[in-house]
Amino acid sequence: MNIRKLTTTLWAVSALTVLPMTDAAAAATPQPDRIEDRSAKPLRLWYDAPAPDSELGWANASMPMGNGYMGINLFGGIEKERIQITENSLYDGGGPGGFRRRGLNNFAEVYIDFDHKEVSHYQRELDLNEAVARVRYAQDGVEYSREYFTSYPDKVMAIRLRASKAGSLSFTLRPTIPFLGEAKRGTVQAKGDTITLSGVMTHYQIQFEGQFKVIPEGGRMQAGEGTLQVTDADSAVILIAVGTNYELDPKVFLTAEPAKKLEGFPSPHAKVTGYMAAASAKSYDELLAKHQADYEALFNRADLDFGAAVPSITTDKLVDAYPDGRYSLYLEELAFQFGRYMLICSSRPGTLPPNLQGIWNVYEKPPWASQYLHDTNVQMAYAPVFSANLPELFKSYADFFKAFQPQQEAYATQYIKKYNPSQLDPDGDNGWSGPFWANPYNVPGKSSIAGFGTGSWIAQMFWDYYDFTRDESLLAETVYPVMYEQANFVSRFVQEIDGALLAKPSSSPEQKIRDTIGTTFDQQMFYENHHNTLKAAEVLGRSDSRLELYAQQLPQLDPIQVGKSGQIKEFRQEEFYCDFKGNNGKASIDPHHRHTSMLLGSYPGQLINDTTPAWQDAVEKTLTLRTRKSHIGWARAERIAFWARVHDGDEAYLFYRDLLAGNFLHNLFNDHRGGPLFQADGNYGATAGVTELLLQSQDYVVSPLPALPKVWPNGSFSGLLARGNFEVSAQWTNAQATQIEVLSKSGGTLDLRYPNVARAVIQTAAGQSVNFVASGRDQIRIETRKGTRYVLTEIPEYQAVAAPADLNLVRNSVDQVELSWSASPDATSYQLYRAVGNAPDYVLVASELTGTDFVYRAADLKEIEQMTFKVTAVRADGRESRKGATAVCLMP
Repeated sequence: MNIRKLTTTLWAVSALTVLPMTDAAAAATPQPDRIEDRSAKPLRLWYDAPAPDSELGWANASMPMGNGYMGINLFGGIEKERIQITENSLYDGGGPGGFRRRGLNNFAEVYIDFDHKEVSHYQRELDLNEAVARVRYAQDGVEYSREYFTSYPDKVMAIRLRASKAGSLSFTLRPTIPFLGEAKRGTVQAKGDTITLSGVMTHYQIQFEGQFKVIPEGGRMQAGEGTLQVTDADSAVILIAVGTNYELDPKVFLTAEPAKKLEGFPSPHAKVTGYMAAASAKSYDELLAKHQADYEALFNRADLDFGAAVPSITTDKLVDAYPDGRYSLYLEELAFQFGRYMLICSSRPGTLPPNLQGIWNVYEKPPWASQYLHDTNVQMAYAPVFSANLPELFKSYADFFKAFQPQQEAYATQYIKKYNPSQLDPDGDNGWSGPFWANPYNVPGKSSIAGFGTGSWIAQMFWDYYDFTRDESLLAETVYPVMYEQANFVSRFVQEIDGALLAKPSSSPEQKIRDTIGTTFDQQMFYENHHNTLKAAEVLGRSDSRLELYAQQLPQLDPIQVGKSGQIKEFRQEEFYCDFKGNNGKASIDPHHRHTSMLLGSYPGQLINDTTPAWQDAVEKTLTLRTRKSHIGWARAERIAFWARVHDGDEAYLFYRDLLAGNFLHNLFNDHRGGPLFQADGNYGATAGVTELLLQSQDYVVSPLPALPKVWPNGSFSGLLARGNFEVSAQWTNAQATQIEVLSKSGGTLDLRYPNVARAVIQTAAGQSVNFVASGRDQIRIETRKGTRYVLTEIPEYQAVAAPADLNLVRNSVDQVELSWSASPDATSYQLYRAVGNAPDYVLVASELTGTDFVYRAADLKEIEQMTFKVTAVRADGRESRKGATAVCLMP
């Protein structure tokens, strides 16, 4: 059943309490200001009914908030407001099922009871520009309003309740502890103006506490059995602070006995009391101002505008109407910013990083236990943190990694001893190995579900942490040690097999074929980290003892194999696409698998880029063979970025469209696969995918609008981040850039690529002329000054050259190949290229071909078992088509 349709029905039932009024009654009743009038173009989720008070309502309709210390789901109820709280360390590791154990637990269900029933003019909203939620309605001539925010600086949630008529506000606050039983014990007690909720999760002996303070203005307040009742007040503020005795400490992961992992850590009472005391010493307006300054400093860095109209319909109707609705562009803008909003909510320094469900969980047994999975899900959570200009949010994961790294170092020694003992350092200097899954208490040993490449993929995130910020102190103190020690492990783990250094055992994430040799996933991730480690050492002037070995090993890691279907092989034993059977012939490759792990060198890696066009074409062929069959949210999100990296914005957009139409719920949560199964990675990945359509820099050339879909002919973006710490903005009309701006935040060399850019007007923001060096008509180089903004205008229009299609070939002898292709309407001639075997680049073998067929002869053909031919079109102005028609030629 479609979760959105089911919950729409529940909304209709819930909304029956919101009664229509006669015209006379409406005229006499105060009406809330129209929330959408506050801004020319608000970024918000808004509704005309509360979220249903159910698990379906939680997943589909509640409004998510967070500050790293807590995740909030807000329902906006009338008679009963429900606020569900998540705290990411409140974990139950008991029960059977490996990594599918009980997992993250619902911290608290908080209710605010009102004597409100027949109300009118109901609105609730989540304002992404401010990270503030609001509820408004009217009853009996009184306007009631609520405002909510979660403050990272003050570590609290703040709620302000108001009534337009003095003495009209009455309510009861009653926090509760869900899922009490053998695994979870606790009490709720009220005293004075504060309710304290506290208890223990028994498996790990997690002590937890929440404090709820009510500060009324006017009226009376009385404490009851775990409740605070306020009567006849003018307004009131509620502050919420939560915490546990969890600490990010290697001891937690190195201690085997669950009940002793947190032994010696102090009770959370003093910590939570401190949060509450500091927050309550400030006025509500002071708390709000501090929250907004903190949040907006992050959120306001990047903007996106496709020229969308602001909806006059609620967000649930907006989602249901997509993709055929009038406001589809607005939803596409909103989804991009919603991913950034979720990341700010869930990944803050000093807090645990976002898990599979980010920082939001209502369940006792959440999907996949709300773990950290390192075969794509963690990496997808952080995919937009750099390109969408939020790099400091990665510190949350960096600190988490630092805590579990000693456990991974112990595993690394075990694995080298088991799999390649001749390379074992007896003193334990064997680097660290990558995990598959983790939680805040445990990182288990090897799993054949994913290969050892997960470690190098983690290291790739750390490299991006430097590469997008160019902070050399960060590189020296945090990034380089992680990369160097991962390379240390890999350098000892790989074995020489058939002239290459290969992983053994090796797996491609979540395929049924397990523990084979040298999967592309492992090899390309190993290669990326070796390469980046050497580059980092050069930046820092390091001469560590194993660097020379890494340099020797690098070309032997053999990261990419091109198969006979023109695909990037997933398994070395694969010839034609997915024809390999492993596990003694008992397991097959899934040709439409949700994971596309053999393409990670294309995205998010840097191995495959515009300087390796033969590999790039093989990526596109692989994506075509993989097809669009997957309905899983994160897989659709990942494919947006994959297609963007091969410069096919229209195909990438189809995945964005399918994701929003098929996986995004009424509150924009990503439904993993037909739910209710919320999984946050699809939200983060959607944002990352859109940035790849608008800006790329994987080959260290800043490329604005590299894969612009036809459905976005006009628009602008600002504040996206490229490697080198260049902040980029662009405007375009009729798919042509009219202005490009680059802020050089660290100085250094800027290489920039855009059609006809060498003929643009290039100045600083102050109007000064800029010296640059052109490389052809489409690329320039500027030696930039830190803090200077460079503005490019009057960029000559450009029309892409249509590529030829349908390349056919016949190799009827060992020394010649007959080729034919469908003509390009733009071509005055054609160019023919070939790439032999696994070569990353093509070699031009024939030019100025005027027909659409050609017989290719070469003396070395008899020695070549496999090669890829490519034909491109050349227009009269000398411009060549970016893409071409390709075909694989095999030995007859």
